[in-house]
Amino acid sequence: MTGKCLCGEASVTIDAKPEFINDCNCSLCRKAGGAWGYFPSASVQTSGKTFSISRPDKNPPSVEIHSCETCATTTHWVLTKSFKDQNPSVDQMGVNMRLFDPDELEGVEVRFPNGKDWVGEGPFGYRRTALTISGSTPW
Repeated sequence: MTGKCLCGEASVTIDAKPEFINDCNCSLCRKAGGAWGYFPSASVQTSGKTFSISRPDKNPPSVEIHSCETCATTTHWVLTKSFKDQNPSVDQMGVNMRLFDPDELEGVEVRFPNGKDWVGEGPFGYRRTALTISGSTPW
């Protein structure tokens, strides 16, 4: 499956649907417009020019958010070097599943973690009940 940014200059290709999608409301996810599927880095291919940013309020930040250089659509995130150095067994990328047509994501559960109120330790709370993407259930 390949998802593209608004202008079509940047794309992300994945081998399969994600197990689930997190539609988080923390400031990073909300402002970046991301709804994340998680994948091992080897199963994600990106193309096109992107720029990256990291959270200025986290020292050190855990992820770099990538966006298309032309239209600024958020495409994916990668773990920062500092995070990987501290967590060498973690191999994960986040793909913005909003790049894909909802019909391609039929059957995938969307979860709504309450990242806004999460203190950074322990599991997320959820702000609403999960839903499964289907033709009759808009996401």
